[in-house]
Amino acid sequence: MQKSSIEFPPGPSSHIPGKMVRSIVKDPINTLSKIAEEYGELSHFKLGRMHVYLINNPDYIEKILIYDYSNFSKGPRLQIAKRLLGEGLVTSEGEFHKSQRKLIQPLFLPKKISSYGAIMTDRALRMIQGWKNGSVVNIHSELMKVTLSIICKSVMDYEMESKQAKDFGNEFEITKKYSSRLQHPLGQILDRVPFLPKVAQSRNAGKTLNTIVYGLISERRKEIESRAKDKSPPGEDLLSKLIIVQADDGSTMTDTQLRDEIITILIAGHETTSNALTWTYYLLSQNPQIERRVFEEIDQVLGGNGEDNKQPSISDLPKLKYVEKVLRESMRLYPPVWTMGRFAINDYPLGGYTIPKGSSLMFSQYVMHHNEKYYDNPETFDPDRWTEEFKMHLPRFSYFPFGGGIRGCVGESFAWQEGILLIATISSYWSMRLVPNQRVKLQPGITLNPKNGIKMKLKSRRKSS
Repeated sequence: MQKSSIEFPPGPSSHIPGKMVRSIVKDPINTLSKIAEEYGELSHFKLGRMHVYLINNPDYIEKILIYDYSNFSKGPRLQIAKRLLGEGLVTSEGEFHKSQRKLIQPLFLPKKISSYGAIMTDRALRMIQGWKNGSVVNIHSELMKVTLSIICKSVMDYEMESKQAKDFGNEFEITKKYSSRLQHPLGQILDRVPFLPKVAQSRNAGKTLNTIVYGLISERRKEIESRAKDKSPPGEDLLSKLIIVQADDGSTMTDTQLRDEIITILIAGHETTSNALTWTYYLLSQNPQIERRVFEEIDQVLGGNGEDNKQPSISDLPKLKYVEKVLRESMRLYPPVWTMGRFAINDYPLGGYTIPKGSSLMFSQYVMHHNEKYYDNPETFDPDRWTEEFKMHLPRFSYFPFGGGIRGCVGESFAWQEGILLIATISSYWSMRLVPNQRVKLQPGITLNPKNGIKMKLKSRRKSS
């Protein structure tokens, strides 16, 4: 970079080496929030030798993600995530990304994913049937397990109750946690020492995951061939659909491509939803009047009074309008994916400045979703703000929990469907209260987790529970 000829936007600076790096590593959300508050819609700072531009203007974000996306590559977090995800839809770039998305996106249209509704409610019922009135659960842990069970069944027709599936779940968690560790600079350094216990454990877990996934792909290919001979349609699981889907030239995905997409969908399709639901139940536990309105709507839609509600289904989704507002507002306050990044491939004009090629651009859903320019009382949990008129006048990228543009989340419809159905199912049976004297703390990794989970005391809404 030609430092002498570059005019930078305003931003924090320090003569103390590594100060900004330490601040970002220690408390990234608070650090970015303060920078945006003090320096406005476009600011600049350095992380080591890297020039970083924090974008806090929805029009700028739309320009980068929609209109000029070809001038940017994935940010550093997703470059690191390739260790686990390979060249899946979240991490791939360029023409390969376009071709994969063209194949996969039609499989996630609302009409296509509606067939998974019964799986979602069934797995939620299995989870809550094990709960006891007055008992304490780590709701984050519970929701992580149930959303993994849902995505495994939907994607791979895989029952998590089997021993192989439990092994898969254990190795999956080890690999995910290690992937989060790699987001830290020290974790990347330690990763170069293969005999360290956590490094070795992660690599062994990755091998086990690959063995299981490739085995499932092989089994499913044979099953599809057998069905074709009998003139029977392939299975409804997503893996079967991915195996048979064809590109314009008639080609199908290789096993490696299938593996990368399956692992990507499993992670993106369960951790984000479980986080969104965890924060939703945390907020409801702190706002009993809003919780009461959720119960009232669910009881009305499901035809009961909390005692004899029917099981929710896809046909109930349009009627659960307040539940949808609650989930939408929860993802405003606690967006599951809280930040995104891009690298500038070429010099890029923005806001009266020129961002040099090689620079890193950041935009934070968390920071934007708490911007008082777009949200009155932004720290307040207020589902009623989400009127149709409010949504109509809200700039597109002032609310973007699922990203946007050509690289936006392909599973957004799946996530909305799953989130609303799980709230309707769980809250038909249970109310939750935060266990006192626990510290609920944000843990911003790739997704926005609650550090150490959240413990809830269960109160049954049904006499038989």
